[in-house]
Amino acid sequence: MIHVVTIRNQHLYAKQLDEMFRMRHEFYVKQRGWTNLTSADGRETDEFDNEHAVYLMNLDRHGNILATFRLNPTDTPYLMGDKLTEYINGEPPRDEAIWDLTRWMIAPHARRRHEGVIADAQKTLLCGIMEFAVDRGITDFTCLMDTVFVDRMAKVWPVEYLGDPQHFDDGDGDAVAVMIEAGPHVLIDTRNKMGIYEQVLFEIEPPPPLTELEKKRREAAMRKEQPMNQIELDRMRTAADMLVNELNSVKETGNVDASISAIEAFTKTLIPVREDAAGRQAS
Repeated sequence: MIHVVTIRNQHLYAKQLDEMFRMRHEFYVKQRGWTNLTSADGRETDEFDNEHAVYLMNLDRHGNILATFRLNPTDTPYLMGDKLTEYINGEPPRDEAIWDLTRWMIAPHARRRHEGVIADAQKTLLCGIMEFAVDRGITDFTCLMDTVFVDRMAKVWPVEYLGDPQHFDDGDGDAVAVMIEAGPHVLIDTRNKMGIYEQVLFEIEPPPPLTELEKKRREAAMRKEQPMNQIELDRMRTAADMLVNELNSVKETGNVDASISAIEAFTKTLIPVREDAAGRQAS
């Protein structure tokens, strides 16, 4: 599952954010030798870890990071457009529909085990990126990428060069600035290539809709069925009352099996209500 971490919900991801910043220190400062990065107490951060930053985190069932990266909208200050402009031929992109993708990492134990094979954690993250693009109306991502990864990336996404490959001023390797096309068509293609067809993105307290049209679209997407009529509501209340009475009667005995049976009976009572509502919607 890919969690969308924003300024609105960062307080719920304190553990993961600390883990991510420490992973960044380990990978970029210690392993890659990038001495010009800001790192304190074993955590690497910079000025673009701000209120505009969004982190997509692929978390395992224990809440530990499998893969992650940072996104910044290019109509605000961003890494490539404000500090690494030498990698771009011409003016840096400045558009609310274009976001900058940086600090891309995958945990050592989640990396690919065979040459030419994309790790499962990476596959999920790739799908999550494009889901995020569709959700936010993003048309392109900018990214400063190691040249060794460009060909691999081009097999998954449409990639266009923004500049010429250059050697890193600090650290080993060569890098090139690229533009990655995004949108619903790329999401569909990514899912087909990764073999992942269910939604992988999860966000707590998404931002409010910016337009009335977007609000209506969200409401339509979330609406599973038509509201119940009075007869259906009465049936549900009766079933709920029966469940409460039954659970109260077995509370003193502590009979777990009786409680389970009562809950199952309540669930079966609700099925006709759900089916009736679904039938009205289909018609």
